[in-house]
Amino acid sequence: MTHTLETEGDPATARWPLLFYAAATIYILIGVTWGLAMSVTHDFTTSPAHAHLNLIGWVSQALMGAFYATLGRRSPGWMPAANFVLTNVGVVCMISAMTLMFRGVLTMEEIKPLFAIGGPGVLLGFAVFACAVFTALARSLGVRRAAPLASAA
Repeated sequence: MTHTLETEGDPATARWPLLFYAAATIYILIGVTWGLAMSVTHDFTTSPAHAHLNLIGWVSQALMGAFYATLGRRSPGWMPAANFVLTNVGVVCMISAMTLMFRGVLTMEEIKPLFAIGGPGVLLGFAVFACAVFTALARSLGVRRAAPLASAA
């Protein structure tokens, strides 16, 4: 028995796992280089930003890519796109803000706009991912949308 990915045959859906994997790969290359630079210089000032990049950028996006590659067809087609854009905009803004803050390059007041985009971007990206997972679960269990309530009028 051969296993096929849920996204095979649909180019629009099939690209999202690859985009998540590509983004994750870029983030881990940056993260490993960053970690190496910190260890060589013994300057760990930005280690919290480095850790967030590796966790949200590399690990989370690789897992999202795996989900969309295996179960992606069970969630609405707009979800991977929204998930990808929100999470990546959030990661770039959040990690940039954290790095600039820990380095003392900008004041907290100057960095607030980046955090205001980054934090909610990541949170909303994860919320969309959660919706995709639970929608796929419901569809795999055969759960149907509830019929609208009849108006009392």
